[in-house]
Amino acid sequence: MITDDKQTNEHLRSYINYYTGLKNPRYAVLVKGEWGVGKTHLIKNILKDDQKFYVSLFGLTTIQEVHSAVFVKMYPNRSRLKKILNWFGSSSMKANDVTLALGPLVGNIANALIKEKVDNSKTIVFDDLERCSINLEDLFGAINKYVEHHGCKVIVIAHDDKLNDELTDKKEKIFGQVIKVTPDIEGAFNQFISKSKAPIAFEAIKDIIYKSFLASECKSLRILDYMINDCARLLSCIPDKLYNNKRLLSEIFVLFTALNINYRLGKLKAKEIESRNSVLYYVKKDTNADDIYDEIKENYKNHEVPLRLESDLLSNEVLIDTIVNGLYDKDKITKS
Repeated sequence: MITDDKQTNEHLRSYINYYTGLKNPRYAVLVKGEWGVGKTHLIKNILKDDQKFYVSLFGLTTIQEVHSAVFVKMYPNRSRLKKILNWFGSSSMKANDVTLALGPLVGNIANALIKEKVDNSKTIVFDDLERCSINLEDLFGAINKYVEHHGCKVIVIAHDDKLNDELTDKKEKIFGQVIKVTPDIEGAFNQFISKSKAPIAFEAIKDIIYKSFLASECKSLRILDYMINDCARLLSCIPDKLYNNKRLLSEIFVLFTALNINYRLGKLKAKEIESRNSVLYYVKKDTNADDIYDEIKENYKNHEVPLRLESDLLSNEVLIDTIVNGLYDKDKITKS
């Protein structure tokens, strides 16, 4: 999803290479960063498939499922699974009895097997830490067992801000190194533009939408990708005669991207987009309350990007259709 960002995240690459070269580090590494900054992509790029066991914790509900997921990644071959089960004295058990879809294995012998039969020749990468429903203290305990008891190298990918404050001490005992991922916005932007359906057409608005994204203070490369795709769809609906009108293009796409990004971030809802240019909205607004539009305007002002939230170049109906519903009606947009 992002470029091979060697310069921006060289600290991550360098440390992962150092860590995986250790014989028995006896600690795990936490790779953190905001949602969508490209943490998973970077780790997968640094560690090739033959160097890691990648395990997503998304949707897992028990520690048993975690052990099962790790075991299946380590021993994916069913014939090999059968040999291991037989080695544990369960000749009647078949590899087909193993629930490969992350569920627990049948039988007490199998339950013991998946916890103790561990391959530490590769690094275990646990992803989506904050997206599983397991008690974090229990989960840290399971991770620590792979590190301390089995001598595994373990990398955990997470949105660190989501971790409970009360688990800070426990976290620090497990993770000997915490590394923050920095998004390579410029590199990702250029890559997304080049792979878009109309990279040449983007020349008219490329600088506009890049500056708008920076002004939004959004760090998510995922949202950047979505925004560029949405801009490509809107651009295809814009009359050709507007392509040379830099002022109008800027007003249209700065407005569109500002609302688009903040809607995707969950800061704006449809009703707030509809009320952006409503006098009644500002009359009723509590003067002491924090307002998302105040925040947006302040961000764009600080980045010296002109933003007219009250602009009527795109109607509220068009903005709701495009940003909320994904509908790009060329006739309606042209008439807007």
